[in-house]
Amino acid sequence: MNILDYVDFRGDILFTERPLNEVDNLIFSELSYLELASLFGDDFGTSFTISELCKVYEHLRDGLDYPFSDPWPLLEKCADSARFGDVRVKYFVNEASKDLHSQFAAVTFIYGDGRMYVAFRGTDGNIEGWREGFSFSYLDETEGQRRAVEYLNMAASREDGEITVGGHSKGGNFAEYAAAYCDETFKDRIKMIYSNDGPGFINTILDSDEYKAILPKTLKIMPEASIVGSILAGDETLKVIKGTTKGLIQHDPFYWSVRGTEFEPSFRKGSADFMERTLSSWVEGMEGKERQQFTDAVFETLEDSGISSLADLHKKSFRSIFAINKARKRMDPDKSQLAKEGFRRMRRAAIDNLLRKKP
Repeated sequence: MNILDYVDFRGDILFTERPLNEVDNLIFSELSYLELASLFGDDFGTSFTISELCKVYEHLRDGLDYPFSDPWPLLEKCADSARFGDVRVKYFVNEASKDLHSQFAAVTFIYGDGRMYVAFRGTDGNIEGWREGFSFSYLDETEGQRRAVEYLNMAASREDGEITVGGHSKGGNFAEYAAAYCDETFKDRIKMIYSNDGPGFINTILDSDEYKAILPKTLKIMPEASIVGSILAGDETLKVIKGTTKGLIQHDPFYWSVRGTEFEPSFRKGSADFMERTLSSWVEGMEGKERQQFTDAVFETLEDSGISSLADLHKKSFRSIFAINKARKRMDPDKSQLAKEGFRRMRRAAIDNLLRKKP
């Protein structure tokens, strides 16, 4: 079964009867993908129960694009359940900055006896969000990570309950970073940190005392064939789980196999290990400045091509290819060469890893 089936199975049991578990964590992380900006004001005074939210959100959902599965079916099921229906949704924020190459969204769920789940959204369809994901490989702190710390401090200062922090994809990285670098006043209240197939960190963060301090509370959950969670390093406790589809699509939370109140354990697929080694070799083969230059070259090409979202790439796939090629020819020769060199190194890393597998 998946998270939708889990709500049917577990939905009649209150959080005060059975505490939050790893599947509940993924549900809250997935609900952070709801587009709620039109419902929440800037003063953080607005809140809804999940049941109330479902009634108003139904009229907003037409025409919305999601990078993964539409969270509406999950919201609808949660709204009709005793476990999730009365959970209160607060402090929604959604920000994107082209100048800062950042996309950040977060929301807080108040459940049970006043406990908090602070959920950080992963990368949505905005190209700037994907650019920020690339920048994890060379920046000590991205704008989104900085905002995640500020958001956790804000939410924790407004509520008194025990805190769980989590997120899916890039949101898992934000959850770990926020928990590590938030105000010391709130750290004792953090019970658990979940990174749901989130990328890792560069060495300056891995070696920090702040990061090391949160490791006993941190769980990374990674599907057996997904590679997003293996991008960059991490020292968290890792749980590899079974997916109900193949390859990269396993990054989608609706394809994570649930058994009872846990995800079904599994082992890493050989293809995922190969991709992980290839990406690691590729990243480690470039200096931080080279990683930044490569990222700038690739995303400036996309920008010059008029592509601002994944939907643009998907809906205009053939036109996008021609537009990208045309923009690449207009690029500064040095940047064009950087992009070519970056992809050449990726191919070289893949070939090297293939050769290592041969006896």
